[in-house]
Amino acid sequence: MRTKDFIYYASAAVLLAVTTQVAHADEVATQTPSVTEGNQYQPATAAEIFGGEAALPATPSSTVSAPVATSEVAKPSAPAVSTSLAPESSEAVTTAASTSVANSTVAVASTSVTSSVVSSESATASTSATSSETSNSAVATPAKLTNSTDVPSPTLKVQPKTFIDVSSHNGEISVDDYRALARQGVGGVVVKLTEDTWYNNPKAPSQVRNAQIAGLQVSTYHFSRYTTEEEARAEARFYIQAAQKLNLPKSTVMVNDFEDSKMLPNINRNTQAWVNEMRKHGYNNLMFYTSASWLDENNLGYRGPVSTSQFGIENFWVAQYPSTTLTATSAKNMRYNAKTGAWQFSATDNLLPGKHVFDHSVDYTGRFTANASAEVDNTQGDLSGTISIVNNNPTLGSFDVVISNVKAPNGVETVSVPIWSEINGQDDIIWYTANRQNNGTYTVNVKASAHKNSTGLYNVHLYYIQKDGQLTGVGGTTTQVFIGKTPEQLKPKASFAIENNNAKAGTFDAVITNISAPLGVKEVLVPSWSLENGQDDLIWHKATKQNDGSYRVTIKASEHKGNKGNYRADAYIVDNANNRHYIAEKVVSVDYARPSGVLTIENNNTAAGTFDAVVRNIVAPTGLKEVLVPSWSLAGGQDDLIWHKATRQADGSYRVTIKSTDHKNSTGKYRADAYIVDDSNKRFYLTEKVVEVTQTRPSASLFIENNNADLGTFDAVIRNIVAPNGIKEVLVPSWSLVNGQDDLVWHKASRQSDGSYRVTIKASEHKNSLGNYRADLYIVDNANQRHYVTETIVDVKHNKPVGTISVVNNNKDTGTFDVIISDVYSPKGVRTVQVPIWSEKDGQDDIRWYEATRQANGTYTVNVQATNHKNSTGLYNIHLYYILNDGSQVGVGGTTTTLEFRNAKTKTQTYITNVNSEAGSFTVVVDQAPQGRQIKNIRVAVWSESNQGNLSWYNTAPTGTHTEINVSTVNHKNLIGNYTTHVYVDYVDNTVDGFNLGETALAPRNRRVEPQTTYYSQRDPRWASKWYGVSNMDQSGCVPTSLAMTFTDILGTVIAPTTVADYLYYNTNSFNKTSVAGTDADGIVLASKNWGLKSNMLSSIANIASALMSGQHVLAAVGASQFINYPYTHEIVLHGYDNGKTYVRDPFNANNNGWYSLDYIHGVQSRDAMDTKLGAPFFSIFA
Repeated sequence: MRTKDFIYYASAAVLLAVTTQVAHADEVATQTPSVTEGNQYQPATAAEIFGGEAALPATPSSTVSAPVATSEVAKPSAPAVSTSLAPESSEAVTTAASTSVANSTVAVASTSVTSSVVSSESATASTSATSSETSNSAVATPAKLTNSTDVPSPTLKVQPKTFIDVSSHNGEISVDDYRALARQGVGGVVVKLTEDTWYNNPKAPSQVRNAQIAGLQVSTYHFSRYTTEEEARAEARFYIQAAQKLNLPKSTVMVNDFEDSKMLPNINRNTQAWVNEMRKHGYNNLMFYTSASWLDENNLGYRGPVSTSQFGIENFWVAQYPSTTLTATSAKNMRYNAKTGAWQFSATDNLLPGKHVFDHSVDYTGRFTANASAEVDNTQGDLSGTISIVNNNPTLGSFDVVISNVKAPNGVETVSVPIWSEINGQDDIIWYTANRQNNGTYTVNVKASAHKNSTGLYNVHLYYIQKDGQLTGVGGTTTQVFIGKTPEQLKPKASFAIENNNAKAGTFDAVITNISAPLGVKEVLVPSWSLENGQDDLIWHKATKQNDGSYRVTIKASEHKGNKGNYRADAYIVDNANNRHYIAEKVVSVDYARPSGVLTIENNNTAAGTFDAVVRNIVAPTGLKEVLVPSWSLAGGQDDLIWHKATRQADGSYRVTIKSTDHKNSTGKYRADAYIVDDSNKRFYLTEKVVEVTQTRPSASLFIENNNADLGTFDAVIRNIVAPNGIKEVLVPSWSLVNGQDDLVWHKASRQSDGSYRVTIKASEHKNSLGNYRADLYIVDNANQRHYVTETIVDVKHNKPVGTISVVNNNKDTGTFDVIISDVYSPKGVRTVQVPIWSEKDGQDDIRWYEATRQANGTYTVNVQATNHKNSTGLYNIHLYYILNDGSQVGVGGTTTTLEFRNAKTKTQTYITNVNSEAGSFTVVVDQAPQGRQIKNIRVAVWSESNQGNLSWYNTAPTGTHTEINVSTVNHKNLIGNYTTHVYVDYVDNTVDGFNLGETALAPRNRRVEPQTTYYSQRDPRWASKWYGVSNMDQSGCVPTSLAMTFTDILGTVIAPTTVADYLYYNTNSFNKTSVAGTDADGIVLASKNWGLKSNMLSSIANIASALMSGQHVLAAVGASQFINYPYTHEIVLHGYDNGKTYVRDPFNANNNGWYSLDYIHGVQSRDAMDTKLGAPFFSIFA
């Protein structure tokens, strides 16, 4: 069975353990009589939560703290840091606190010196923490979460501010309290207003008012209890009344908090009703709070019942607590449930010690915090910092460090800059505290005299002490320090030359050689421009270093508007101190023929919305490979840009037709440019044109009529059509809004006598989805141009079962036909499709109830043979019934067909009649054909077991032309099952005919089998806490315990649950071997075989009953039921039989032991892949 909790393994240096109480504490519903204040789920024991196969327990060993001495944090990947740590330098911070994955931060509390670091001199930082520099090659890499659903896109923006939610349990929260929260990075508060339709939070007015005064963004939530659509609408109205009393604007975020398990049936339909009611009253800023386990898209490895696509996954605020000690910084970096709108990572955050404990959440979209107006901390944000070296004085040996873009997730308290020279390791290291300037930058003045007058390379690193006390590494750079040098002595020198002046290509090379640069070369720059129009085509090129130490760059006239004539190129060297030095300049004569051409617009067709772009008089000195014409409408920028390839005409021109239909049918101004591509694949801009495009578009009105809730259909009617270019056809695409356009159907509307067009749209063509549908209107004109006209939304209901009966393959020779049932639907779901069929002759004496077989396309089929209906011909009646998911039977409809059977006159006919399932009997009829061979003897073979273990033969001589043979299960071990019947007819001419009459379902209910009652509990203290892999017996031992009961019964010797568990865990891959706890179906088969027993998968309720009546044990995997809560599954033992009931032994809860109907057990069977791995989740075990 499956205990559906994933365990996330992190590396030893960091997080995380997912525990039962954390991961699923939010599953417990609050009882109706009490007021549920606070929208977090309360912790409970595994048994309380699951009632059977419990979730995995807390595993303290998987929450790992950092080692005492941690190496320097690696440079974070934040792109805002413009410099990098010098590869040969290193530093360390020693701490006894735990390491966090958040931006490579370490806690600064209780720091101490690591005396074993070689050649390091300790210095006191501003926080009285002593730190030294050591190798950064030992940096601990943050562990990666293993579940891909939590990995956000690179563009995901986590909001800098977090938010809390409050209820009356939080009591009075003052303005000063809220301001204190704001200083800790809290930007919003979600206040509980209401619950059900009877409770108002008495603290809400003051909680809202004080938060508004403090400048926090105020949102609200309603704790829901509804179980029907009408209750949902009533709760929405109650919630709205409370919001109106507080004068909250309709733009306020309004949250539907659903966590009561009684709401699960029809949760999506009922919640849609709540949404519709809220929107009806103008409240459109809606969000939904619930547990991750309730969502159909989550990080738990299974799908919950709530449709995220229906309500938009970005509109969900998800509760999930992977650790009880998460900080806001760590939570922001973990980005759990990153596709949602927000994540509640803690329900016990002590943000105001001694006053309040809060639910704390990360805001992904800004819905909860973007409008906060509290005092802004300019240093709070994503980790960033830019290090600049300025005022480097080579005479005095001094320089200034400027730190800009200073930001950290929890704000920056202190900017620390450790600096040391490269000489003798870190023996001259000094930790500087940077001074904040009025412009928000931080500065440090550094003198070589403070660093033993060392010269050469200096290392400059950057750390922040955040406002929560964490020390965070940001980045680093280096600089050269000189003493007693003049600026002129440090200025670089080089030679500058022009090479490879190519008149045909319009290119030349700028080459810089013989470089001498005391301060090093960071980069070589060559600005160039043509002298024709000043510097309007100026380009700064970065030269590339060559193997010989020179630098080279190729300058192209094509990048300078293609101008020919004199060009100027200058050479600059940028040293390692970021100082740019002018070296020399050159003037170059470029003789270059620029490509050219003339663009004209022709054939501007207002009816079709098209025009031709024609390019003539093309001059292409470097060859012509192709002509391109990009075009776009000016209405929406370049959102409809298309690059067209023009086609060469006989006169040498190039032409392309541009259509408004390719540009979102936009009208107004269009721009078309002309480009050529030469033989070397270089693209050259030639010219451009602006074109006015007008098009007379069709118009019409779309109406919805005949919205039939009984049939689940509605009509789309199109009237008032104006179509200047004629009407070829009218199309109406429609789809339900439940799952995007996965059920999109394009309908062709039919013209009516009044000139309107009409089409009937059926829910059965759209997966029988209910709720809002969208229907669009398109008109196709006589030029085959499709034009969008309008759209509408329709609320589709479907109250009654429906189905379409079709009769096909009516064969007059064989007397057979097929019945196809399509459009199968019932609001309560359809478990079985039944088709009773009988001939009109002699009443219903030949009636037969067929169970239709479901096909891959969703239809159901029945094959009908006259031989099964006494070879009757003429009119046949065909009726349709459904067995619904609640077990009730409902009639749907009926039809008739006419059947001929020409072979009945010459061929022997055999069929089955008088089927009495409960009595376990039926009659085989053999009719000799009037013009056929004479029958000498009849033999009938009947059995139900797959190995023919209960085969019996019936032999008889014919009794005239009509012979009946009575079959009874008494002759077949009295088993329940599908009985196969073969008939062999011996003729007087010594020939033989064989007939296969198929299977007949019999369920005799006149036999009682007493159950055996050996009982073991998986929760027995003797073994409950014994661990196997990812879980223990208490939580995931239902299969080993059920097998132990069964083996003990059959073998007559004690087999303990741990004996079975030992075998499964150490000898198979079926038990607790993956991240999912539980045993799969293979484990049942393998264990039975190991104890010398046989097992058989049972695919139907008849097979189960047959096995039980034969005295066999049956292991049954069940889903949501009296034995286990959704979404988990559980194994129970069945043994004994009495009139359709069996005795159940539940290894988790002995109070559930007793007699249950097989219909109930079969109805709650597990659908989980672990349990149905071999087919059905039922296995008989026998000697």
